[in-house]
Amino acid sequence: MADEDSRFSHTREQTRFARELRRTVSKTERRLWPHLRSGKIGAPFRRQHPIAQYFADYCCVPLMLVVEVDGHTHSAMRDAARDLRMNELGYDVMRFSVQEIDENLDGVLATIHSEVQRRLEGREVSGGTR
Repeated sequence: MADEDSRFSHTREQTRFARELRRTVSKTERRLWPHLRSGKIGAPFRRQHPIAQYFADYCCVPLMLVVEVDGHTHSAMRDAARDLRMNELGYDVMRFSVQEIDENLDGVLATIHSEVQRRLEGREVSGGTR
């Protein structure tokens, strides 16, 4: 993995901005976070985790998995560029719309849980990390 994505390579400005983002989350993100925090879904996630020049809404670093919440301000072109960069760094991105989370939180959680379990099982079979 690139040094720029190391847990300890973030600038003070990135850390400050990530903290600010965590304080200003949407109602939908606030509903999703309790289910992802502390490994409740099977693996630990972080909020507003810096990856290169971006901030992932939720990131499971050990499984290289990003969960993004797409609101009305999201642009398909910008999202594609973000996803491409995160993919280049080894992360896979799962995107869910605000409407999808608001209307079907259980289904979204089941989808994320299923992907987490698939990745955990893959690690046990291969004996290595992704």
